[in-house]
Amino acid sequence: MLRVVLIIIDGIGDEYIPELDGTPLEYASGRLHTLNRMAKEGICGIMHPVAPGVPPSSDIGHLSIFGYDIEKEYPGRGYFEALGAGLSLSKNEIAFRVNLATVREENGYLIVTDRRAGRISGEDAAALYQALNKALHEEGIPARVVHTIEHRGVLVLRGDDLLGAVTDTDPHETGTPILAAEPWRELSEDYFEKARKTAEIINEITMVSYKILSVMDINASRMARGLPPANVILIRGGGMAKDIVSFMERWGFKPAFIAAGALYKGIARALGMEEIHVTGATGTPDTNLDGKVDGCLRALDRGYDFVFLHIKGTDNLSHDKKPREKAKFLIRIDQALERLYGLEDSVIIVTGDHSTSSLRGRHIGLPVPLLIWSGKMRRDRVEVFNETACSSGGLGTFMGRDLMRIIMDMSDRSVETGTRPEGRPLQFHTER
Repeated sequence: MLRVVLIIIDGIGDEYIPELDGTPLEYASGRLHTLNRMAKEGICGIMHPVAPGVPPSSDIGHLSIFGYDIEKEYPGRGYFEALGAGLSLSKNEIAFRVNLATVREENGYLIVTDRRAGRISGEDAAALYQALNKALHEEGIPARVVHTIEHRGVLVLRGDDLLGAVTDTDPHETGTPILAAEPWRELSEDYFEKARKTAEIINEITMVSYKILSVMDINASRMARGLPPANVILIRGGGMAKDIVSFMERWGFKPAFIAAGALYKGIARALGMEEIHVTGATGTPDTNLDGKVDGCLRALDRGYDFVFLHIKGTDNLSHDKKPREKAKFLIRIDQALERLYGLEDSVIIVTGDHSTSSLRGRHIGLPVPLLIWSGKMRRDRVEVFNETACSSGGLGTFMGRDLMRIIMDMSDRSVETGTRPEGRPLQFHTER
C-alpha cells in the first residue's frame, strides 16, 4: 500500500481575468515546473467540491473532500473554528466564526466597507478582541471571543435552550448593511424559539462590539495612518460539539495534518488527525512554505500514511482581488513542492476546496483542477496543471465526495466491489 499526501491549495480555481488573459493558475502554469511534471506523469481531472455551480464554504468543501456526508455529519462551522482555536465546547455552548470589520453609519444602518478591516492582525487585533471580551463580561452577556489569525476570531455563547440555527450578520459583500441575525425559517416551533433567543443575543453582541470598538484608541490611530478601523464584528456559522467518525476509522489511514488557519486545524482535529507543527506557518501569503513541506516529510518519516497539507494564501489573494499576486504565490508553492516530487511508495494529490474569483473577491461555483501523481500509475495526456488542461484529464469530472474512494484505489487500498474479505483466517486441522 502507498502513503498519501493530499495538498489542498485553498481557492486555487478562478475565473477568466482579462488582464491575465486567463486564470491566475493558467497565467502561472508556464512556470509551474513541479506541478506540470506531476501532471504530465500522473492523471488529472476536474472536481466539483460539493456540486456543480455551488460555491462551497471552506469547511463544507473540506468535509466533502474527506468523504463525509455534509447533510448528516456537518456540525456547523463554529465548532471547527473553536477546535482550531484550542477550545473545547460543552453541551450548552455554541461557537461562531467572527471577523473584525469596518463599517460606517448611514441612515440608521451600519454599512460594511471592509469585511476584514484591512486584514488587521497582530497586537492590534488581539487588543480589540480583549477589549470586546471585557465589555461582554461587564454587560453580563454569557459569551467570550477568542482571537485566532489576522482579523479572524471565534465567538462562544453559553446558555441553555440556545441553537446555532441563525442567519449570518455578515452580508458577505461590501456596501450593504450588517444584517440582523434571525432564526432559520424552516425550524419547528420549539427549535425556532431557541434560535430566536440566540439571534437576540447575537444582535446585542453586534451592537456592543460597535459601541466599544469604534471608540478605541487603536482605531483612531489606524484612521490617522489611513487604515480602516476595526470597529465591529461580523458573526456567522453557528456550530455545536458533535461526535464525528474519525478519519482513521472511516478510511484506515493513520493521518496527520499541517495547517495554520483555525478552521482547517479544527476540521482536522475533529476527524482525529494529528498536528505537525511548523514554525512560521501563518495562513497568509507570507507563510513558511518550505517549512510546511518539511512538515510533510517529517510526518511520513514518523509513520503517518496520510498527510493533509493546507495552503491558504491563494484564497486570501483572491478575496483581496489580487490575481497577479495569486499567480506569483502559486509559483512559490510550486517551487516549495519540488522536494515532494519523486517520493517513493507515495501518492501525491494536489487540488483545492473551492474556486475563488479574483474579480469578484468571493467563492464561486466553478470546479477545481486536480492531479494525482505516483511513480506507478496510469497517465493521461495532460501536460500542464491548470483548470483548462485538467478538464480533459483521464479522471474526467467528479464530485468531491468521490475523491477519497479514488485515493483509496490509487494507494492500493480498495477492495473489489461485491467481495467481503473480512472473516478470520480459517484454521486447517490435520488428523493424526
